[in-house]
Amino acid sequence: MSDLRTKLERYESKAAHCTKAAQEARDAAGRAFYEELARYYEELAADFRRVLAKRTGASLAAE
Repeated sequence: MSDLRTKLERYESKAAHCTKAAQEARDAAGRAFYEELARYYEELAADFRRVLAKRTGASLAAE
């Protein structure tokens, strides 16, 4: 579980970094690139949140 949480935090961090890079981009192409990359990392983070929620729910149900 801690490995999943670590990956979740990593993807959240990457998404935040890309969002900031998009805001600081000097041209539209750079902004679009970083916005798309941020969306990708946000979707990965959301997937990891769902997996963690399922595993946490499953472990609680087993107790």
